[in-house]
Amino acid sequence: MTSTDDDVRTSWSRIDTWCGSHLRGTPVRAVSDPALLRAVETELGEAIPAEVHAWWALEGVGADFWLPGSFAPVDLAEALETREIWLEVAEEEGPSFDADGAPEPRFLPSFLPIATDPGGDGLVVDLRPGDSRGAVHLWDHETWVLGVPLWSSVAAMLRDIATALESGTPALLRHAALGGTEKACVARMDDAGELAWEAADR
Repeated sequence: MTSTDDDVRTSWSRIDTWCGSHLRGTPVRAVSDPALLRAVETELGEAIPAEVHAWWALEGVGADFWLPGSFAPVDLAEALETREIWLEVAEEEGPSFDADGAPEPRFLPSFLPIATDPGGDGLVVDLRPGDSRGAVHLWDHETWVLGVPLWSSVAAMLRDIATALESGTPALLRHAALGGTEKACVARMDDAGELAWEAADR
C-alpha cells in the first residue's frame, strides 16, 4: 500500500465512522473491477493517478448523497457509462466556437466521473496532463465549464470532507478562497435525519 492509498483509505475510514454514528444504513457503491480502470488507461495511453485507483478500490463507500453539493458516488461501471453518454452528447453537438472564435468547452475523454447529483451534474476527475491532473471538478451539464477545481485531488476531497464532518467546520474553503463558484458549506442533519450540506454563511 502506498502513502497515497493510505491517505485515501484513512480519510474514507474517518468519513465512514462519522456516517456510521450519525446516519442510518445506506446503499453501498460496488467495488470496481480493476480491469475496467486499466481499459481506461489503455484508451488514454497513460496511467491514472494512484489515488484514483485507491478511490475505486475502497469498500463500503456509501452510494447516497454524502458528498458536498448532494453528489452520490457511482460505481466504476456506471461512471464509464455516464462518461460515454456525455462524450456522445459532446460529439452530437459538434465543434462550437464563441464570439471570439475560441473553442467552447466540451466533455473530454480525459474527464472521469466519480459522482452524480439528481440534476444531471457530476464530479469528474481531470486526467489531462498538466497542473490540474487528478483534480476533482464540478461538471455542470448546462454550462460545460470546469472552472476552479473543487479539490486538488481525490485524497484532498476525502480529507476535506472528513475534517468538515468531524469538526463541524466548512468544506470547500480552499475552492472558495480561489474564487470558485461553489460556496464553502457545512454538514447538517436535516429533519429526516439525513446528511445535508448548507452554505457556511447561512
